[in-house]
Amino acid sequence: MNNHHYQSNTAGLEEFYTISELQFLEYTLDWTKQVSGTEMSWKVFTDEDSSIEQILVQVYFNDATIQSLLSCVGVKHIHARFAIVHDYHPYKIKLPTFTIILYATDHLGQRCSAYHIGKPQYHDTITVASSKPLEGVGNFISSRLAQEWISEWKTVCDNPKAPALLNEMFLTNYGYLTGYNYIMSDFMYSLFPPGTRKECYDVVILPVIHKHVADHLNTQPTWNRTFGLVLAGVQLIAKGRTGNEDEEINSFYDLSLPTPPTHGAF
Repeated sequence: MNNHHYQSNTAGLEEFYTISELQFLEYTLDWTKQVSGTEMSWKVFTDEDSSIEQILVQVYFNDATIQSLLSCVGVKHIHARFAIVHDYHPYKIKLPTFTIILYATDHLGQRCSAYHIGKPQYHDTITVASSKPLEGVGNFISSRLAQEWISEWKTVCDNPKAPALLNEMFLTNYGYLTGYNYIMSDFMYSLFPPGTRKECYDVVILPVIHKHVADHLNTQPTWNRTFGLVLAGVQLIAKGRTGNEDEEINSFYDLSLPTPPTHGAF
């Protein structure tokens, strides 16, 4: 029996938000064009349906999506790619909007999953709980450091939004950022946090700013700010929750491998 066409396999597919390879190339190319140009607008990070300006606070992926990525045969890495979507009906996106697309690869760097598109969210409902790094657990980071990075993104968003500043945040020694790469365990631990009995989490990817002293030869130190991402598990919204309540998070994972220079395999 060919299980790829078995009728029961269609059950539950409405939970997935996938796009074609052609759409993936289109959306990621639009990102590359905008970030490397001179007219990149902050509007791609704002809620088009809000009467007041609200900046992106997280990109949401449901539990089914993450479990599907982790269930791919041979999966070793999961990749987050930046995209600008112009028209996507399931999320009611009509204007150019920043989001993140996830896909999985095997140890050869070959894609082994669908392209999953995340839902941008603009309402800040996450509070950071006190926690200490768990030794030897993926790229787990302390809540104190996560809070610092998250707060820096909010600070940048509250300041004058010049296009030049926006572009600079995505520029590294290797060129403009097109995404970040995860090790598989970061997603696994986000769904099932070590040292707890919690399960069945959705996942959010939060935009952050890595603020550090610039690497140059000047005598006086200056700040360098680079756009980054952190990964966190959240409880399922479907279980009697509206999605507007505060969610206390104590497990954050850092995406430490940017693209470029890394790509499909590392």
